[in-house]
Amino acid sequence: MKLRDTGKVKWFVYQKVVIVFIVMLIPLISVNIWVNYKGMSFTKNAILDSSLAGASFYSKQLDKEIYFIRNQQLQFQEDKNIQKLSFRGGSLEGFDQIEMIDNAYYLLNQMIDSSDYVVNAGVYVKSLKKTISGKTGITATPNEEFEAIASLLNTKEKPSFYRDGNSIYLIETGGNGELWSYIEISRDKLLEALNQISSLYQGSEVLLGSSDLGNVLSTSEDRIVSSAVLKLISEQDPNYSDIPEINKINGKSYFIAHNFISSLNLSLIMYVNQNEIIRPLSQFNTLLYISFFIAIAVMILYSYSLNLMIHRPLSKLVRTFRTVETDNLDLVAEPKRRDEFSYIFQSFNRMVSRLKHSIEENYEQKIALQHSELKQLQSQINPHFLYNSFFNIYMMCKVGDADSAAELSQKLGNYYQYITRSGSDEVPLFKEYQHALDYCEIQCIRFSNRISYEYEEVSDSMNTVLVPRLIIQPIVENVFEHAFEDGTQRGVVYIGAECGQDTIRITVEDNGTLLTDEDIEALQRNLAMGLKHVEKTGLINVNNRLQLKYGSGSGLFVSRSQYGGLKAVLIIKYRGEDDNHVQNTDR
Repeated sequence: MKLRDTGKVKWFVYQKVVIVFIVMLIPLISVNIWVNYKGMSFTKNAILDSSLAGASFYSKQLDKEIYFIRNQQLQFQEDKNIQKLSFRGGSLEGFDQIEMIDNAYYLLNQMIDSSDYVVNAGVYVKSLKKTISGKTGITATPNEEFEAIASLLNTKEKPSFYRDGNSIYLIETGGNGELWSYIEISRDKLLEALNQISSLYQGSEVLLGSSDLGNVLSTSEDRIVSSAVLKLISEQDPNYSDIPEINKINGKSYFIAHNFISSLNLSLIMYVNQNEIIRPLSQFNTLLYISFFIAIAVMILYSYSLNLMIHRPLSKLVRTFRTVETDNLDLVAEPKRRDEFSYIFQSFNRMVSRLKHSIEENYEQKIALQHSELKQLQSQINPHFLYNSFFNIYMMCKVGDADSAAELSQKLGNYYQYITRSGSDEVPLFKEYQHALDYCEIQCIRFSNRISYEYEEVSDSMNTVLVPRLIIQPIVENVFEHAFEDGTQRGVVYIGAECGQDTIRITVEDNGTLLTDEDIEALQRNLAMGLKHVEKTGLINVNNRLQLKYGSGSGLFVSRSQYGGLKAVLIIKYRGEDDNHVQNTDR
């Protein structure tokens, strides 16, 4: 649908409604995106918080369990019988020594039975050069082996944790170095605890380690990532061990949370690839995309429906109004739907039908009025000229000029033969032109040849052009009546004719001196009034007849002539040759 260009931005109704719908839809989509983002963030944080809380809980449980085991180990070290065995083991009698060893063996088995994490417990008594184990019993340990173990343990101040291959030991030494006890921790049980923590979130991994001992135990087989994670944790402040962080390792982002196990002097670290966290939340993105595409589909469907229900009928209505502007009053087809537009089109058709009927009535009345006006004007012109003609013959007869009277009578006969020969209101242009020349001959006889006239020959094309009867002669008559009334100078009348493709131009000029510039301006104003002018004689009659016949642009136009008198130009604008072609004028 196009509208006329007014120099401003054109917003059509269809565009406005669609834009308003989109503007209303944008906040809904924005809220949907915001809710989705908040939901993802909340769910993600809830998952992380839950995992962190679970890891912290199991870490504390493990720490308590190991602390309990370590506490039993310390109590074993401080037992008076164990202390007595440490100091006096080599000097005790056989029975006392056996009793002391049995007591130690009993206490060691108590520690083994106290926790599922304990695989074995034992004590080395230097004075006896023996190792007492809860599982293997009493074995001899040479001093060289003891010294080797002691040197290994003494690499750290007060060592408490020792790893030998896949075996993990908790070791305590006495103050004098004559006795040290060990507890072997079940690696499988410890790994089971780590797997239990790892199961809190799918895809997560858990490890135990420190910067000194490295990766002690891990649920992951990827040692590169676990080592990198351990390195990152070892560089942080232990006071913030329970705060989760996102770190990049080998180009991937990992969520890392760790807790310090004080009983083992190790860090328990849980880490998970951020993609594993986001993957379960991908359903939120899927729902967002689905809602987004649904919104687009709704917008397209709404636009199409709006175009179908409103824009198309409205465009059709606008085009119909444009058609009416071009004077096409054909009825338009009504839409099949029974809605407001159906009522509008029905009303429009009724309006066009009434308008067409009114125009036809008005046109018929106008044609009738024009015909009536034309007949009235002709009836006014003919008696006026007849009166002048008889008066001229009377004067010639009175003065005895028989030849002039005879010649004038002959010209008058031709003149009235032209008027009465046909009942048609239109004649060929060349006949109307010749009739005006005959009138000039009559007037020249009247004025005893004191007035002469000059004229141009008409072209052959004027033989087929039809014009209203008596449109040139009244102009020539006006010259003789008003330009040469004083008779003090020799008068000259010039008559010319031009015939173009769609315009006829006939010029009548004189050298009269009676008309002033003010008179010409007054005549111009009267002619410009056209049919509104009250007077219906002379030049006004000719002008009105031409305007009634040919419309605006045609008529009589006056100005100062190059000969000094009045210049009257008769202009006829016709639509084409077919409209003004000679049919049968002599009937």
